[in-house]
Amino acid sequence: MDYKLRRPDKMKEEDKIIELITGNISEDQKNNILNQVKNNEQLRKEFNSVKNAWALSSSQAEMSELKIERSYLSLTSKIKNQNTGNIRLYSILKYVAILLIVFGAGILANKYLANWSFLNKITQNGLTEIVVPAGQVAEVNLPDGSHVWLNAETRLSFPNNFTDKSRDVTLKGEAFFKVQKGKKPFNVSTTHGNITVLGTSFNVCAFENSEFQTTLVEGSIKYKNAGLNKEITLSPGQQVTLSDQEGVRVREVKTDQYTSWRNGIIVFEKEPLRNVMQKLERHYAVKIQMESGDLGDIRFTGSIENEDLLEVMEYINKTKSIEYNYDKKLKLVTVKQK
Repeated sequence: MDYKLRRPDKMKEEDKIIELITGNISEDQKNNILNQVKNNEQLRKEFNSVKNAWALSSSQAEMSELKIERSYLSLTSKIKNQNTGNIRLYSILKYVAILLIVFGAGILANKYLANWSFLNKITQNGLTEIVVPAGQVAEVNLPDGSHVWLNAETRLSFPNNFTDKSRDVTLKGEAFFKVQKGKKPFNVSTTHGNITVLGTSFNVCAFENSEFQTTLVEGSIKYKNAGLNKEITLSPGQQVTLSDQEGVRVREVKTDQYTSWRNGIIVFEKEPLRNVMQKLERHYAVKIQMESGDLGDIRFTGSIENEDLLEVMEYINKTKSIEYNYDKKLKLVTVKQK
């Protein structure tokens, strides 16, 4: 199993920026990094962003809590949206370091760093379980070479070594699988049913108390649960859903809409507000309460990429008949009808 970062070069860039800002480098190293900043557009953008924040921090005593809160939320959004690796602990720590550089330690460190919860890996009795907390996304390479992206609030368990007959994993939450081709079937077990493949790419959304979805990007998969008399075989571009209201159904979909979360983009297409708020809770690691059940039926269309939580809520507020209040201490958003 591989738990390396997805883009180690990105981590090096962050190292350079932190070293340059803190001054913990020699003059030669400083000149070398400045040259790289000059010649690397991505690194230059990163450097300017941190440098500007650093300049603001020179008068941090005059900064309002709202400004600091927005900077923190923007920072957490950036963490989720960058192309980091299978387990993004190191990338998060780098941005935490920038946070401390910009705003200093002490009260702010206690206030914000206490909220960081890192990805948990549990290994016992020949099984490994990966637990991704809210506000984070992870990647895992399985023993057979299959690659898995794990969304926030997701658990994936699998044996340290697959058996000679099958490759079995258990999922609670949402994951995108890119399965290594092989003779042994690859089985994904969820509380909503089981999926079997040989080699393919597909997304599974299997959160408790939510609609179950399996979306096929390429290859072929078979889906079956206890309530079905036969297996359902999907072709690329098809999705099977299971809900209490509509039972099991198969439909054609735009697969990007259901897989773009891997790249930090969440797409909503005429989606009920109750589903939107559930996804925002997981994406931003907050709690959202809607004061009226009727609010959940309001349909929302849009996408989230680099926006922070308050920006998203403002957009919904202006396009739908809702208003909200954010309690930053409790990390609680309350939504009600205008």
